[in-house]
Amino acid sequence: MSIPPFDVILFGVPALISAGVASSAWRHRADPGGMSLVLHGLGSAVWILSYGAGTRLDDQLIVSGMLGVSWLSAVVVAFSGMYVAAEYTERTWLKRPVGLGIAGGYVCLEALLIAFNPADLFYTRTPTVVQGGPPVYEFGVWWTVHLIVTFAAAAAMLGMFLEAYSAQRGGYRRQARAIVAGIVVSYVTLIVEVAGLEPYPDLLYNATMAGSTVLSVTFLWALFYADFLKVTPIAHRTLLADIEDAAIVLDHRDRLVYANQAVKDVFGVDPKDTGTSADDLFDSIAGEPPDRVRDMAGSEVMVATTPDGERRCFSVSVSAVGDDERSRAFVFHEITAQKQHERLVERQRDNLETLNQVLRHDIRNDLQLITAYTDFLDDECETADSQRYVDTISESADHAVELTQTARELSAVMLSTGVEEQRVALRTMLINEVTDVRASYPDATFEFGTEIPSITLTATEMISSVFRNLLKNAVQHNDKDAAEVTVSATDREGAVTVTVADNGPGVPDDQKETIFGKGERGLDSSGSGIGLHLVNTLVDVHDGDVWVEDNDPVGARFVVELPTT
Repeated sequence: MSIPPFDVILFGVPALISAGVASSAWRHRADPGGMSLVLHGLGSAVWILSYGAGTRLDDQLIVSGMLGVSWLSAVVVAFSGMYVAAEYTERTWLKRPVGLGIAGGYVCLEALLIAFNPADLFYTRTPTVVQGGPPVYEFGVWWTVHLIVTFAAAAAMLGMFLEAYSAQRGGYRRQARAIVAGIVVSYVTLIVEVAGLEPYPDLLYNATMAGSTVLSVTFLWALFYADFLKVTPIAHRTLLADIEDAAIVLDHRDRLVYANQAVKDVFGVDPKDTGTSADDLFDSIAGEPPDRVRDMAGSEVMVATTPDGERRCFSVSVSAVGDDERSRAFVFHEITAQKQHERLVERQRDNLETLNQVLRHDIRNDLQLITAYTDFLDDECETADSQRYVDTISESADHAVELTQTARELSAVMLSTGVEEQRVALRTMLINEVTDVRASYPDATFEFGTEIPSITLTATEMISSVFRNLLKNAVQHNDKDAAEVTVSATDREGAVTVTVADNGPGVPDDQKETIFGKGERGLDSSGSGIGLHLVNTLVDVHDGDVWVEDNDPVGARFVVELPTT
């Protein structure tokens, strides 16, 4: 029953190598292909040991059991190897329930046939015993099926790795080449054994197991020296193949392991050039120093010169991938049009700022000079006509001054990059604005319809412009000899409502929705229309609402609602 030391070495060493593959692959079991490689290594080890025991021992019961285990292990090795190749080449359809069910079902079926062997379907129950040698079994019909399935799985594995070999370039092509070579050796030995062409049949060492050992050694080399299970899995998990942006993946050694088609279209980098160093890669993506691109974190902007000589802007998103998070994915999202738009907006802001300065200084100074000379001429008028002309000039100058003030405030809102809020007392603000406007329009009547609540708003200093413009609007657009303006305020939970009502002609229904629009004049008035536009803009800045409704019995009611919390 003992096994000679030479046989222990003959079978033990290859089994240990296969077990080493399984142990190494176990550390990568979370990676696509990892668990399949674990099964392949364990299956090979069990296959070798069980065959060794089945051919070296003389107990018929033990021999039949060990040989049965070796036959079943051979199927497991073939299927697991096929799934390693499938996940390496990202044939995810093989992992679907149907595919896994067929593979698992066949393994279970063969296990039952080996165990029970109905009608000698797999092998003869009574072996031929040669003096001094192991029992020899004759094989039945299912043995042919067993061989066909094993050959098919091995052929599928070979085909998929051949495809990977043809698709890869650079440093990672040697990985696929070595594995293809190992599979070919395993495939050839399988043919040699089935055909009965083993050169040393007296050794009783299955030639197929020799090929499987070579394949195990190849996988072991690929694991430790060629980052097997880290090439395609990284790309697979990051799901970069289907996105429109250019995307690359670098491994923990800063080598290219994946690039989508967009990388070639944008930067001229061939996706098949895997194994290229980060320095060479980012040097070809010209425009930025390789060290800066490689060391990017989060999301940064990069300017690159494409192969056609065009300078384009990209937002570069960098994220860690892989279980060790030492590999990184770079996604280059083009923002050239966005940057051009930002530059256009910046130029427009500069132009608006220039206009604001002109309104604030030059035009306003000239208007004040006109007003001063108009006051001088007013004292010199000798006829009613000349007095009427001077009054018209004075009114127009005053209106123009108000217009420049409104335009200045509107441009200030448009140029503002942030809202500087402060505490504003509502009652004090409304009383001050009514007092100021009353001084400008002494013929108009201003009154408070309700007691103004003593509440404090969180608002900008420009909130007063809302009510100043509404008060002026109530007078300027009034067709009565004596304009009457009533200001009311109501405090309710979470908001305050301020109403400015007048006795003017009111606002037609078809204009109520558009009167706050830019340039709307409303009642065919001579006004610019930007006052109400400023009101709407400022209310919107403060997260409020403004609308107009009919006053009772005549006129319009402008309602402003502002949050108090």
